[in-house]
Order: sequence, then structure tokens, then C-alpha cells
Amino acid sequence: MKTNTASKLQIAAILLLFAGWGWTGGNFTPSDAPFINPLLHCIPLVLLMLFSLPILQLRGTLKGTRPNTKWAFIGISILAVIGIIGTTVLVFLGASNPDPNAVGVKTLEDWFPTVMMYAGNLLWLGTVMFSRQHSLETNVATTH
Repeated sequence: MKTNTASKLQIAAILLLFAGWGWTGGNFTPSDAPFINPLLHCIPLVLLMLFSLPILQLRGTLKGTRPNTKWAFIGISILAVIGIIGTTVLVFLGASNPDPNAVGVKTLEDWFPTVMMYAGNLLWLGTVMFSRQHSLETNVATTH
């Protein structure tokens, strides 16, 4: 896999994460919940937007001028791990409680954002690991 392919996959992962976080925020917020509940569900979206802007800007920059995006990669990676843990907990809660009104992934409408979250999180973490391994191999090759 080329580095350009990895960056395109990272953009795809970011788009999946935006859709997944937004959809789960709306899907898993009860309609009678206080206003603070949907606002709290927006926190991951705001963080994802802040972290993804430098990465999206990087794709449009000239060659040779590379802004420092390490913190953005770390931030999205932390959100991806939190997303995997959160969706896994929701899947187990849905499977362990037969009440259709209980918290958890139960219906097809619940599974769509859950699968999008898993896909985005795993795609992001996979491409970040590939990019890191590729950069380590490049550094080793240039030093020898």
C-alpha cells in the first residue's frame, strides 16, 4: 500500500467517523432527555473536527511544506480507541438486555451507525499503524 493510498484511506476513515459519531449521537439520545444530553454527544464531533482539520489541510499543501500534524493523528487515534470501547459496550448492553427500550444496539437502525463507527475506527487505526511502520522502514533504509 502506497502512502498516498494510506492518506486517502485516512480521509475515508475520517468521513466514516463523522457519520458514525453524528448518527450514534442522534440515535442513542432519548427524545425526552434533557438538552445537555445531545450537547454531550456533540463533544466527539467537535474534537474530531478540530483534529481532522490539520490532516485535511495537509492534503492541500505544497510538497515540502508539511505542518505538524502529529497531535492531530494522536487525537483521532484516542477518539478511535474510545469509539471502539463505546460501541463494544453498547453492543454488549443491547445483547444482554432484552428490553427494547433499554440502552444498547438492538435494531437494524442501531447497527448501521455501530458498523460505521467500527469501520471508521479500525480503518483509521490500521492506516495510522501502516503509516508509522512505513515511516520507520523509510528511516531505517535512509540511515543504512
